Amino acid sequence: MKKIWILACNTVKESFRKKTTYIIVLFALIMIASSEFFAFLSSTEQYKMITDTSFAVIEFFGFLLAMFGSISAVSSEIEKRTIYTLLTKPITRTNFVLGKYLGMFFILLINFSIMAVFFVGLLHFKKIPMDSGTFKALFLIFVEILVIASISLSLATFTSDAFNIIASSFIYIIGHLTGYGRQIIGMTKNIAVKGLADMMYTILPNYQNFTIRDKVVVGIPIPWQYVIIVTGYGIMYIVIALLIGIYFFRTREI
Repeated sequence: MKKIWILACNTVKESFRKKTTYIIVLFALIMIASSEFFAFLSSTEQYKMITDTSFAVIEFFGFLLAMFGSISAVSSEIEKRTIYTLLTKPITRTNFVLGKYLGMFFILLINFSIMAVFFVGLLHFKKIPMDSGTFKALFLIFVEILVIASISLSLATFTSDAFNIIASSFIYIIGHLTGYGRQIIGMTKNIAVKGLADMMYTILPNYQNFTIRDKVVVGIPIPWQYVIIVTGYGIMYIVIALLIGIYFFRTREI
């Protein structure tokens, strides 16, 4: 566990030496602050616009942080050839993957907290009341970001950076269009296409499960039971993704 912790701390330090992280977070904060343009609306409509915009911004920029951060966490070690030093020490490849993911967890937690606190502060500044639904939505967005990071990190262990970006983006888009995709596929008469699509939608994570901002914005209550179930769903995908990454990293020649 000590080796995993050391790798995680090193991953966090390396991340904050890169300007990319600061740029992404800065753009996210600017986008959240830009919701101030809706000040001409009534208090109710203003709450809906600020909340919906902020949730979408935090989710999207969280996706960028998770994807690029996870890719860089592995590729930078390979490019600098420091991975040879790490693996010649008593550090297993399993330790390496888990350490990198733990580091990504802390990186995402810090940056997500900055965006979330800024958003909550904006609501407080505007004297807009918040309920538990706001925090439930933020929590599930964070779980979604952790799932994205696990998938990108897993792909980084055996694919190129370019392929990883394309694949992670594809999974992100498809994961948010699961409901619409199933409706469209349901209308097709081609059994092969329908079977392939059903298999894809079954294997890939359904990110719509984590997106409850539409319900929160209009005041629909979200039970804690749903939050717990979806969190368990996310943890399942994280574990599976990391196990896949560990398997392929063990078989990879470096």
